[in-house]
Amino acid sequence: MIAAKLKDNTDPLKQLLVKLSQVIRLGDELRIFFTDEMNFAIHTYTIRYERNLETQKLFLEMFYTISSTASFMIAANSIMAMLMGNSNSESIFIMSFVGVIVSMGSFIVIMYMLFPKDKLASTKHDTTPKFRMALFAALGAGISIGIVLAVTNLVPLTLVVVIAVAPLFIPGFIAKRMETELREHDEWYPPFIRHFGEIYTMVGSMGQALDAVLRSNFGPLQKQIIAFKNRVKNRINPEICFEIFSMEAGTSVIESGNTIMSRALLKGADMNQVGNKVAEISSKLNELRSKRMQTSRTFETIIIVLHGLTMAIFGLMSTLIEVFHTLLSTVPVSNQAFTLSPIDPNFIHMMLPLVILITSTINALAVKVGQGGMFKTVCFNIAMLTVLGGVTMYGTTAALSQFLTNHILDTYSPGVAAGTLPGIGSGT
Repeated sequence: MIAAKLKDNTDPLKQLLVKLSQVIRLGDELRIFFTDEMNFAIHTYTIRYERNLETQKLFLEMFYTISSTASFMIAANSIMAMLMGNSNSESIFIMSFVGVIVSMGSFIVIMYMLFPKDKLASTKHDTTPKFRMALFAALGAGISIGIVLAVTNLVPLTLVVVIAVAPLFIPGFIAKRMETELREHDEWYPPFIRHFGEIYTMVGSMGQALDAVLRSNFGPLQKQIIAFKNRVKNRINPEICFEIFSMEAGTSVIESGNTIMSRALLKGADMNQVGNKVAEISSKLNELRSKRMQTSRTFETIIIVLHGLTMAIFGLMSTLIEVFHTLLSTVPVSNQAFTLSPIDPNFIHMMLPLVILITSTINALAVKVGQGGMFKTVCFNIAMLTVLGGVTMYGTTAALSQFLTNHILDTYSPGVAAGTLPGIGSGT
């Protein structure tokens, strides 16, 4: 009757209910049926997750290919707009940059919709106030410092962005530490819950079972297990003990496993089998997430390298535009062959901080979507990529500016050029 109310024939719940009704009608043993269905569900989930990982690898490769091509496309469009005599070369640069950002942002949204949603923190683990306080403090300090430095012109604008975004490392480190602790709790939970189920089946007392279990060490989860044992020995309701244990551990895997264990205790189930099954499922989830983390670390390394190269290309482009503008404004050039319209260097210098910040944010979001887990850690990725991009762009601009000025502007000085620039307007 319940299965008939479900309209989707491919719904796994409907299929399970239909098969369950047939097993009950035939009088088969339900324990064997549910064991087989559980194994089938784990196997099916594993296959689907690994298939999604292959899709994730493909999309991540496509993203960093697009990212590496976008910078060259923006630079080429800007330079071609200057050489082809466009009346407003600045608009070409803005349109190219906005188009690239919109396309890459749309691609990130598609990746978020397709990639697995690995929920790490449980619904009862609330660390938002601490993180929110650090985030607001970092944003306030960064914005204030950025405004002061931009108004006083104490440092170049590319370094202003670096200094203003650097405070985001504080909430980023807090979020990274939280995420690391939660992942460590998930890793140590399967051996604990398997051992607890085995000992409880033999002694029949939760307090004595936890005393025996705590002869072993369970790493970062040891503190929560000791608190769990103390509550049990103080005769607190076991269901409440498991619930508080889940809140302190803070992960969705532990929350689900403890819910199963507490209900199995109330139903009088075989805790050895329940503990082994919960440990098996938890270990499988940790294994699949470890595979995803391995893929995301490779992608993160590639993005960091490409991001540095992209910022170096933008720094080179800004230097070339500045040299080109200076050349045309100081050397008399005949424009009979080409109509030249260089971009204003002041406009480029104003756009570079936005380029650094927006590009770093886009790449940081892509890295976080690939990693999964707590989204709060995106602050660390944004700060790291912004600092890397700003320092790289400033270094490239400073290194190339002196070199190009000495080798180009000195060569085509007014005394040497004699009124025309070789190859332009001289009949060649």
